[in-house]
Amino acid sequence: MRFIAFIITLLFFSNVHAKIIEHSFDIDYKTVNITGTPVQAMAINNTVPGPTIKATIGDILRITFHNKMDVETSIHWHGVLLPNSQDGVPYLTTPPIKPGKHFTYEYKVKQTGTYWYHSHTGFQEQRGLHGALVFYPQINHKKYDREYVLAFSDWIDELPSKVIANLKRDGDYYAAKKDSVQSWDKILMHGWPAVKHRLMGAWTRMGSMDFSDVGYDAFLVNGKKQERLPAKAHEQVRLRLINSASSSYFNVEFAGGDMLVIAADGIEVQPYHTKKLYFSIAETYDVVVTIPKDKAYELRATSIDGTGYSSTIIGEGQLVSAPDMPKPSPFMMMDNKMGHHTSMMDIHQGKYSKLKATHVTTLPKRNPTRKVLLNLTGDMDRYVWSFNNQTLSEAEKILIKKGENVQFILKNNTMMPHPIHLHGHFFRVLNGQGEYSPMKHSVNVPARDTVIIEFEANEEKDWFFHCHNLYHMKAGMERIVSYGTERFPSKEVVYNLAKDWEWYFSGNAGFLSNMTLGNLSASNTRNELAVEADYDYKKEYDIEVTYLRNLNRFLNIYAGGEFERGDEDKKVETTAIFGIKYMLPLLIDSDVRINSKGRVRLELGSDLQLTKRMNFEWQWNTDKEYRLSLNYAVNKTVLLTLLHDSDFKFGGGVIVNF
Repeated sequence: MRFIAFIITLLFFSNVHAKIIEHSFDIDYKTVNITGTPVQAMAINNTVPGPTIKATIGDILRITFHNKMDVETSIHWHGVLLPNSQDGVPYLTTPPIKPGKHFTYEYKVKQTGTYWYHSHTGFQEQRGLHGALVFYPQINHKKYDREYVLAFSDWIDELPSKVIANLKRDGDYYAAKKDSVQSWDKILMHGWPAVKHRLMGAWTRMGSMDFSDVGYDAFLVNGKKQERLPAKAHEQVRLRLINSASSSYFNVEFAGGDMLVIAADGIEVQPYHTKKLYFSIAETYDVVVTIPKDKAYELRATSIDGTGYSSTIIGEGQLVSAPDMPKPSPFMMMDNKMGHHTSMMDIHQGKYSKLKATHVTTLPKRNPTRKVLLNLTGDMDRYVWSFNNQTLSEAEKILIKKGENVQFILKNNTMMPHPIHLHGHFFRVLNGQGEYSPMKHSVNVPARDTVIIEFEANEEKDWFFHCHNLYHMKAGMERIVSYGTERFPSKEVVYNLAKDWEWYFSGNAGFLSNMTLGNLSASNTRNELAVEADYDYKKEYDIEVTYLRNLNRFLNIYAGGEFERGDEDKKVETTAIFGIKYMLPLLIDSDVRINSKGRVRLELGSDLQLTKRMNFEWQWNTDKEYRLSLNYAVNKTVLLTLLHDSDFKFGGGVIVNF
């Protein structure tokens, strides 16, 4: 009853004191230099991140964005309850802002707390299009000496479109840059437990695992590597923390002592003290820190893979640094025991155990309940992410009805965490707090774990639901939650919003002393067109052209043709081929094919990462053909190779990837 009275009071004050807050912002390109290399970013009013927007509950926000770029853009109000038409998902809820055009968003502020806004177009969020939102109550009963907004982000000089193309080519593309290549020399150095876990993973057909996908060049706070903020001894400072990174989790620690957590995702929680704050993508936390003495205390946000951090210095005088966080070991990611080498599973345990609402949050008992099982699925080799093994372009909408209590059972079947966000709603996270389960708009689902969320369906129309790891989302882990009756998204929505159907191109060319070889590939989520060619300088060659259809993570079918010219009659032999590719335990690729002459062939192959730069590949088939190669990566483009082929004999040379 007290909570209901509180809401009624807020609504009363908001109606009495409502005012219009107007802003006009330009969205345009801006050159930034974060790493020593000038790079074109995207800015709002010439700042990266954009301006912090502040308002009071009951105010009407009227914000116009002028698109000065040569590509369309959009703005989504993350965690904000507003009319569907103002949510800012282009082609789904709100029109995109075309080049040279403008759009005015307008909505009444219904809530207090820390939120943020960002582009929902392409990879623009990674390029700088995001900013903070702070909504204040009409009467502020809790006073602090100072208040600051800290927006954490990640930065890479490469174009994001190039990043996703690299990941599509090889899910471990950035492992070398991050010094996290899981080579056998390092596995052996970590002893039998690491060997056992690697063999167990290979037996269950799990490839090498990592804590994050992208090798970032820098981690930022408010757009800088380091932020300095004034404060005096014994002052209480409220920090509004926002993880506006595209694909980075952070561990946050303050050198001056514990942090007092007072809100999560904008909603007040029962305060609790913590030394470290594990911070998922898209979440916000409000914490209070006390400055112990007249010194400068560091608040450090370290990326979860240990590759870097941003630093916020609060106070004046001698610097007190936050402790270094040991880099987690990818070799023990399936270990259930805590230690210096933190495992992927352990690093997430108990993340929400201390979060407890300040009021009862149970859903209306009179409402019918709808349960939806959503398996979080993925294929790191092809870099495809999905719900229930379906990407957005393949899936139906999740249909719900107004007046229902909807429960999503989020079962993570992958070896990576996923930050899941539902637009237009807050949901209860069932974390063991019973009636006081916390309300959030974004939730982390740990690797190989299950999280249950539930909410009252009290809206209308279509709302976006997705992983907030930007690259996972664009690779397919997104859905539409709909109050309508249409089962599938429109063709316009699929074409413009879903990017998992897009094609990516890659290939290589090898120039060896005994032969030349080449591969070309064009692929998207389920389809691949490939050309493979070998030539031995004696006018002998073998060319295969195939179309492959992916059925699931382990199974593919293909059809095509083989064109072969041997050293005997010099005639070109052409045959049609049909085959099945299946991944066996120990990550052995098997290929069974039959050609138009009725000949059946079995081929097996695999590769072993021996060191950070060296790998060994082998292939063998029942036609008594085989190939062995030892490759040394000079960089991601150039490989030196020694190769022995049953037909083309021994040779060495260089392979160029493109």
